Amino acid sequence: MTLKKIEPRFIAGPPGTGKTHVYITGLYEELLSKYSYKKILILSHTNVAAEQILDAIIKLPQMKDVTKKELRETIGTIHHYCKNRPSLKGKPTKTKLEDHKNLIAADRRFGLDGNLDIEKHNLYRFRSDAKGRGMTYDEYWRNCDDQNEYKPYNVQIMKELYEIYKTYKDLNNKEDFTDMIERFIDPDVKAPDVDAVIIDECQDSNVPQTAAIEKMATNVKDGHFYLIGDADQTLFEYAGSNPDYFHKLASNPYHELADGLRCSEAINTKCKTVIMPVWDKWGSHRIWTPAKYREEHGLGHVGETIKGMGYKLPYLERGSTHLDILLNKIKNTNQTFLFTYRGTPSDTRVTKFLSKQGLEYAMVDCSPHASKKEINCHYVWPDFVNGKPMYLKQIKSFWDYMGSKVIPKGKGEYDFKDWIDKEYTIDELINLKLLKPDCKQYTDFDLISVPHRVTGGAEKLHYIKRVIANGFNNEKPNQIFYGNIHQVKGLTFDNVIVDHTMSMKRAPEDFHTQLRLEYTAYSRGVFDYWELASTTKRKLGVRSA
Repeated sequence: MTLKKIEPRFIAGPPGTGKTHVYITGLYEELLSKYSYKKILILSHTNVAAEQILDAIIKLPQMKDVTKKELRETIGTIHHYCKNRPSLKGKPTKTKLEDHKNLIAADRRFGLDGNLDIEKHNLYRFRSDAKGRGMTYDEYWRNCDDQNEYKPYNVQIMKELYEIYKTYKDLNNKEDFTDMIERFIDPDVKAPDVDAVIIDECQDSNVPQTAAIEKMATNVKDGHFYLIGDADQTLFEYAGSNPDYFHKLASNPYHELADGLRCSEAINTKCKTVIMPVWDKWGSHRIWTPAKYREEHGLGHVGETIKGMGYKLPYLERGSTHLDILLNKIKNTNQTFLFTYRGTPSDTRVTKFLSKQGLEYAMVDCSPHASKKEINCHYVWPDFVNGKPMYLKQIKSFWDYMGSKVIPKGKGEYDFKDWIDKEYTIDELINLKLLKPDCKQYTDFDLISVPHRVTGGAEKLHYIKRVIANGFNNEKPNQIFYGNIHQVKGLTFDNVIVDHTMSMKRAPEDFHTQLRLEYTAYSRGVFDYWELASTTKRKLGVRSA
């Protein structure tokens, strides 16, 4: 079956110009005047991005009688839509860890990597990388940058195991993310009957995903096939995305967004300086204005350009004037801060610094290093020991972290549901034989908490003490986050700290790829940025790296 190819309308926009939250919503409203919501597809690459779009669309007046469940049929991720294609029956289920264990039992070579995360396991990752580029296993093995990253496997072993893997999936009606796309683009599967297709963050699409997107658009009406993205943020070349393809589209866009809604003048200027060699190569020097203060910022004069500041940090490991400025801002504002980097060893560098400083932090999209609940137990315990009554909720929290030094019986024997929700003193708990009498001698919660019950053990307890000494505030939301540049793409923080460290253990990316990474990193920020010097002989965004 030959499918007619509809040329996409590319909507280009630098970071923070409202591609997702403004343009897509406006375009959707326009399309609703012509077509049913049931025939308008909006797809992105991540669940987070898809949910953000869904939340914006469901608020439109035209959707007052439509539920989120109904909208999820046509608004979601590319993989989800392909998986739930209506033209296929007997839909397979996603492969899980249990399937990997079954394969190891059948052939122990499946376990050579030792990684139980299927998505990160070298065997399955090689398959995904090869398919993402539209290559056979042999082709990709010959062309991959570093064959060593797939050790202990070689291409012959992987090809043998993939035949076993395929047979297993067929017998058990299983599929992985790669299968979801490949099944959809199979010529025997009909193209969907939709009137409009909108793809957000299109530059993240690999070869088979691009084919799937083009197939989705086969039957659109009046050319309503929209690719929305920023070619300068094409970061997933290792997974098969094609920056050249998207740069060509961006050189002659259907529409171009230019009004910045996120980045200050300082960050805007920094980003333009970084990406200029890429713009020079493609002859696409974009208009992109700095953001202006809005009422929700709670700063400056509404409508005025956000100036912002840029700082250089020679190191995190010892003090400097610009480091002092950063720490003062963290401690004296409620703004958010992102520490981002290319990869190892920067992740360890950042977490060591934050732990040493006693600053609360969390990896992007993960729980904090130590929860406020846990820290608060350490913070209020001295007052409790000295006679200050505590409410039942706080007493329950103590129980989650206390050990046998102070609890006379097993924790499982206590049922708090029958307790009256009132304040209790430590003496009342002792009289009720819920705490040992000598518990009052332990004025430091560290002495009665159980280090092995929490990740990080004793070091984590030391970290908690440093947080408290820094002036712990249980009501203050978490300000500090960290993650590699690929993780943080699409997110916004008030301030950004970009570590330029490049690993010496792997071959560096192409120069323009590095510039796109650096550009994406700085553009996560609203107000100020800090440029953190590399700890190795390689530096992100330097041609000689």
